[in-house]
Amino acid sequence: MKNPIPIKEAWQHCPHCGTSSETRGKHPFDCDECGYAHYFSPCTAVAALIVDALGKILFIVRGKDPGKGKLGLPGGFVDAEESAEEALQREVMEELHLVTGSLQYLASFPNQYAFRGVIIPVTDLFFTVEVQNFDAITAQPEEVDGWTFLPVESVAADSLAFETHQRALQEYRQRRQEVNRSTGNE
Repeated sequence: MKNPIPIKEAWQHCPHCGTSSETRGKHPFDCDECGYAHYFSPCTAVAALIVDALGKILFIVRGKDPGKGKLGLPGGFVDAEESAEEALQREVMEELHLVTGSLQYLASFPNQYAFRGVIIPVTDLFFTVEVQNFDAITAQPEEVDGWTFLPVESVAADSLAFETHQRALQEYRQRRQEVNRSTGNE
């Protein structure tokens, strides 16, 4: 599909009884036949702001769409029966073969993710993450085309695959400035 459509408009049949929907696009989806209701709540995704000893952030170069060839933060979707923290550790290991240390929640932002012609609502959760050793860093084939460490101030918004990553970087910069002001390190 060239033009992805919102999931609530793509929903054509009741998943409980299979009845064709006459209520396409409604939120929630209500089946007139069996009474099943479905809320189009967002999926959850996680992303890591991994900072090296020089204060640079680790970015991946995305190997597939959306955003193929653009910069992104390591991360991905939270699987069923998995916490956000577990998902983040798994995704960083899968994408870059890095073992994470401590994680600290930074912020969350709503996102829209186009997947196979359907736009899915997503809540992106961002964490600052410690990695003790970068020696094992290896890009996951087909998912990641490479990686780079960049100062947070030098990352242009149009170089990022997702607007929420830009918002997370802004939040990180703001918090770092607040810490520097409070400690007199401006």
